[in-house]
Amino acid sequence: MEKLKYKISSRATILLGREGVSKADGAIIELIKNTYDADADFCYIAFDIKNDKIYIIDNGVGMTRNIVESFWMLIGTDNKKTQHMSNRNRVRSGEKGIGRFALDRLGSKCTMYTKHKSENLVYWFNDWDKFEESGKTLDEIEADFEYLDKDFSEIIPQYIKNNIEKVSKRKSEETKENGNDTAPFSLNTGTLFIISGLRDKWDVQDINKIYSVLGFLVPPIEQTQYYIFAQKSQKDDLEEIESEAIDDYDYRVKATFDGENITAVVERNEFDLNIMPKELFSTEPFKIEPYTLDEFKKKTFTITKTLSELTGNDNGDFLSKAKEVGKFEFQYMFMKLSGGEGNYYYKVSNNKRKLWMKEHGGIKIYRDNFVVRPYGDSESNAFDWLGLDSRKSADPVAISAKSERWHVNNAQIQGTVLISRVENNSISDKSSREGVIENEHFVILTKILTAIISIFEKDRAYIVRNIKEYKDEKEEKSATREYASEIADRVLKTRNTNGEKTKTEADEQTEQLAKAVKFYEEEREETISEIKLLRALATNGLMTTSMVHDLKNINEQLVSRVNTLQIAINKNNEKLIKRNLNDLETNDEFLRSWITVITTQSNRDRRKRQKKDLAQTIQSAIKLLNPILDRKKVDLIFSTDKVPSPKRIFETDFDSIIYNLIINSIESFEDTKCINRTINISLKTDDGFHIHYLDNGHGLSKAFLSSPYDIFKSGTTSKFDSSGNQIGTGLGMYIVASSVNEYNGTYTITEVQNGFGLDITIPLTT
Repeated sequence: MEKLKYKISSRATILLGREGVSKADGAIIELIKNTYDADADFCYIAFDIKNDKIYIIDNGVGMTRNIVESFWMLIGTDNKKTQHMSNRNRVRSGEKGIGRFALDRLGSKCTMYTKHKSENLVYWFNDWDKFEESGKTLDEIEADFEYLDKDFSEIIPQYIKNNIEKVSKRKSEETKENGNDTAPFSLNTGTLFIISGLRDKWDVQDINKIYSVLGFLVPPIEQTQYYIFAQKSQKDDLEEIESEAIDDYDYRVKATFDGENITAVVERNEFDLNIMPKELFSTEPFKIEPYTLDEFKKKTFTITKTLSELTGNDNGDFLSKAKEVGKFEFQYMFMKLSGGEGNYYYKVSNNKRKLWMKEHGGIKIYRDNFVVRPYGDSESNAFDWLGLDSRKSADPVAISAKSERWHVNNAQIQGTVLISRVENNSISDKSSREGVIENEHFVILTKILTAIISIFEKDRAYIVRNIKEYKDEKEEKSATREYASEIADRVLKTRNTNGEKTKTEADEQTEQLAKAVKFYEEEREETISEIKLLRALATNGLMTTSMVHDLKNINEQLVSRVNTLQIAINKNNEKLIKRNLNDLETNDEFLRSWITVITTQSNRDRRKRQKKDLAQTIQSAIKLLNPILDRKKVDLIFSTDKVPSPKRIFETDFDSIIYNLIINSIESFEDTKCINRTINISLKTDDGFHIHYLDNGHGLSKAFLSSPYDIFKSGTTSKFDSSGNQIGTGLGMYIVASSVNEYNGTYTITEVQNGFGLDITIPLTT
């Protein structure tokens, strides 16, 4: 059989060059990456627009003829993929083998001089316009090649060489001052590109934009080993391109992920200890670590958590894929951009923050010490690639909210994610070199990064909420005393000066105060009623979700069961008739139970405060659930000491407590495929009313074993899919906790592994 070979049109290089690298700054970045891969100390970019040229110079290892032929001129070479470490232990950033076509994007002609220590200086010239000639295949295009009997330094333009010598001397002196002895830059080897026939009309604004982009190209930590210099024209001075650092931040977090655990060093720089009252740290919230006075003085603390503990997700597929994401580092800073969040003992911030954040804000990805665009680029759609703003919009909670679910805006955060080809090979660059392939591993990376950001969010929200409560308590007492004193003074003064008239005015003032209190009480009752309704509806929704499988099965039988019964009757099959009637009765009992619970919960009478016996209220709620428990094969063991437990309550609150606990138990049984499903509820009354609840399900998720009381926070759930997306509401246990808190009750978790146990105590005297 005859074999046919593929051919590549020479015009294919246009797709890789001018069209594959869409922007000039992207092309320059690709060429700079090559200088880093070549173990250069520096990369020097000189714009000579007046003479239609751009120079790119490095003092790396250079190339031999064999390297030029076998790798430089071989499209799609994989040498950097198979030999990813350089002699200076740098992870080579290139791997696609198409970076050299960035030259075509910048200009139609390219002259290259390159010197390797083992050969003479190489001259190479290419006219990219040849690739556009009609009918030619790639192997018909040739480049000029020649050995030159010259030193590498001789072919560098004199003004550039002079600048290199000056900056080399300066850098050498700087390193000596820092205790290192670094030799001046050598020009014995290296590569020089002269790009001409420029395809862009460069002006000052375009060049300034390049400077801005290059400022983010290399993270600050790498700028002691590799330098980027640039010159706007022959007349302009040489400039070193550096990332501009800032120390005026409110929080800074340095985190590492090893595939399983996250270790984060959190630095607080927002709160002013000079104005924070010392008695604040004697309150209960500030007696626990890391919120004590000593921790505030240290400024930093370290936290280590497993990924499941940090995210609340112990889904096996998620954790497995997260491990495949690989090790990485993540550093970020938070800066308030305004003072509109209240006086919480914040330090006075620098008013230059907005300008700095506008230029440097956003979270950027660096792969092997080079930026991966466009992530964190303020001019791209990927500026907020973690979706921080949409997360904030979906849950716009104030920093002082009791839920502690405050979220940061993308504009308030600046950070760097450090990944590598070696540790993070599941996250690959796009062929266009703009961004990475956003596969499932990339999605999981975003979930982990968002969870790391939540470390500082939760810390800040906890501090501010408790500061607010402390200040509210202090200021409310003071304000109340002052106001009461003013009224007393006014009443007494009026009485002393106006005799009988005093009584009339005092009565009027008392009446106005009484009316105001009544108006407040009416508004408060209406608000409470609305809250009760919302809780009832939320509980109904959670119950319906847990019963959805059963409801679907009944729904599928609603019509067919009539036909099945009709057939049994026509055949006079008593056994089949009886079985069908039993099925009808079971399903109808289940539906009646579910409908009764749903309708009873939202009944207005149950949302009115009335004197009820707590044990009887809970027993009635459980009785309604019996058909549901029977269908779920759950054995509920109930006991009470039959001691009266009267209290003015909203019945719907105790419905919500019991129903949400039972819903969670049923879902636990379903998850573990538990055969013997048991729930124990015992009630006891002495100086208070006690509910002892225990099931034999799987207990708490591993994610909450180290901090079990997190389950009571709003929005906290252990239900996630394999990609890390939250599928649970996080409302059930929050409703339980908030309902208990309304009655000044307490709750204590008694079991978390061999099932789940909770003790609740409600005082009867208040």
